[in-house]
Amino acid sequence: MPESFKKLLTIAFFIILIEPVLYCQTWRFAVVGDTHVGSSDTIAEMVPYMLADNIDCIFIPGDLAEGGLAASGAELMAQLTKWQTLMKPLYDDGIGVYPIYGNHEDDARNNVNMWNAVFSGDYALPQNGPVGEENFTYSVSHKNALFIALDNYKNIHEVNQEWLDEQLASNGAPHVFVFGHEAAFKVFHADCLDDSLEARNAFWQSLTQAGVKTYFCGHDHFLDVARIDDGDGNEDNDLYQYLVGTGGGWLMNKYSNYNGENSHYSPKRMFHEMEYGYALVEVSGGTPTDNQVTITWKKRVWNTTTLANEYVATSNVIQYSVNTSITSIDSPDERTGALFPNPAAGFITLSGLKGQTIIYNLMGVEMWSGFIEGTQQIDVRAFPNGVYLLKNKHLATKFMVVNE
Repeated sequence: MPESFKKLLTIAFFIILIEPVLYCQTWRFAVVGDTHVGSSDTIAEMVPYMLADNIDCIFIPGDLAEGGLAASGAELMAQLTKWQTLMKPLYDDGIGVYPIYGNHEDDARNNVNMWNAVFSGDYALPQNGPVGEENFTYSVSHKNALFIALDNYKNIHEVNQEWLDEQLASNGAPHVFVFGHEAAFKVFHADCLDDSLEARNAFWQSLTQAGVKTYFCGHDHFLDVARIDDGDGNEDNDLYQYLVGTGGGWLMNKYSNYNGENSHYSPKRMFHEMEYGYALVEVSGGTPTDNQVTITWKKRVWNTTTLANEYVATSNVIQYSVNTSITSIDSPDERTGALFPNPAAGFITLSGLKGQTIIYNLMGVEMWSGFIEGTQQIDVRAFPNGVYLLKNKHLATKFMVVNE
C-alpha cells in the first residue's frame, strides 16, 4: 500500500474518532431582561457567573435602562452607555451581546436616536431587520440555532409578522429561540401582546408551525414560566413563555393568574419566583440532529460565608427536544413518507403516508385536509405562492408553492 494512501487512511480514521467529540459538545447562552441600569447595577453581579458558565451569547429582552417618561435623551444615552460598561467583560470575552428594545427605552425622549447612537460601530446589532426596524428587530444564526429578536414598539404591542414569517420560512436550523420585551400572555402588566389579540394569535401560531418551543420575554420583574396549552391534547407541540425580567429592576410581588386575553389558549404555570437571576440555556450540540435543550433558572442567593451574593442553579429546569424533522423547505423529512416536488407548481404528490393529513399556511390557517393512504396527488393551484406546513402522524415538513 502506498505510503501516501496509508497517511490518508490514518487521517480519516482520526477524523472519525474525534468527530463525535467535536460536534457533540454542548453550548450555552443566557437570557435576562429588565436590568434597569440607572437605578440598579445588579447585572454587574451576574456577569462573572455568566463568564464562568462559558456562554456563547446573551440576550436581554428589553428595559436595559431605567429611562422612562421622565428621562431626557441625554439621560437615556448615559444609562445605556453605563449598561455597556457593566457588560464590558462579556464583550471583551468575545461573547455575543444582543439587547432588545423595551418600553423604558421607548418612553424616553429622543429614544430612537439615542439607541442607534449607543448601539453603533463595534456595538451595532445585526442590520437584517425589516425596513424601518434596523438595529431593533433582527436575527442571529449561531451553530445549530436561529435567534430572533423582535421589537414590540414600532407597532405598539405587536411584532413585524411578515418579516418573522420570512425568517421562519427560510430557516434550516433545528433550534429557534424568539425574544421580545412583552409577554404574549399577560402575567402582571396589562400592556402586552394580547392588546392586539388577532396579531398575538397569529404570532403564536407562526411559532408553533415553525417548531419553536420557547419565547423569552421580560416587562414584569420576576421569573414566571408557563406552558401555553393550545387545547389540542398534545403537550409536545405547546410552547413555553419564559418571562425572565429579573436583571435588576424592582421586584414585583403581585401577579395575575393569566387573566388577560388568552383566546383558546390556557397558560399553565410551571415556575414563579420573585428574585434576581438569569436563565441558562444549554443546547446538546452543534449539528442539525442535536435536539436536546435544557433551561435552568439561576437565582441570587446570599452566601453567609463569603458575605456576598452568588448565582446558583436551581431545580427550576425545563428540558425538551425539538422536532428535527421540521427542517428547511428544501430538506423535507422522509422518515416514512415523502412529499415532492418541492418547490411545487400546481400539484404535490404524497407517497408512503397513511392517516389524516392537514396543510396549513404560516398564519396557521388550514388550507387542505383529508385522509391519505398510499400515494396521492393534491391540487395546490389555488394556493398563494409561499411556504406551507404539511402535518401527518408520520411526516411534518415544510414545502414551497411557486405557481406560474
